[in-house]
Amino acid sequence: MRAGRWRRAGATAAALLLVSGVTGGCQVGPTPPGPAEIRTGPPPWDAPRDAVSYIDEAGFERLPLDFSGPSPYTLVISVTVDGTPVKIPAGIGVDRIRAEQAAVHTHADDGLVYVEAKTTAERPTLAQFFVLWGVRYDARCLGDACGSLTVTVNGGKAAWDAPLTPGAHIAVNAAG
Repeated sequence: MRAGRWRRAGATAAALLLVSGVTGGCQVGPTPPGPAEIRTGPPPWDAPRDAVSYIDEAGFERLPLDFSGPSPYTLVISVTVDGTPVKIPAGIGVDRIRAEQAAVHTHADDGLVYVEAKTTAERPTLAQFFVLWGVRYDARCLGDACGSLTVTVNGGKAAWDAPLTPGAHIAVNAAG
């Protein structure tokens, strides 16, 4: 009887070692995010799939997907490169793998941008939006279009890094 117990114990220990050896090297949960890679080529530009590195790069806090903030609002952003409209994709600022989002994000490809900041004092900018999107954007360039860049907010000329304000329509026009 004792020999049978020792055999069972030995078999159980061997099975546990085998299972731990097989699963010990496996990744549990999502893989660590890669670095935010800012694209410098022409459109179209998809939303980054692994968005947390872009959320971090833009200087936003990672928030749960169901977070809505004390005073959520929307605005519309439209982008044109060399006279051609550029579709703003769904999922900018949203990391579904980790169930996290930035305070600034898109749900659909209609240009409607949601701002759901933790405080009403937060004023995200257009420059931060393009970092979330993973597209080069500065006072001269949008992607590979570096000839001229104009920004308007509700029809009036604005700075390239204009704040994202409630109800605004921001138009970004770039030419190479």
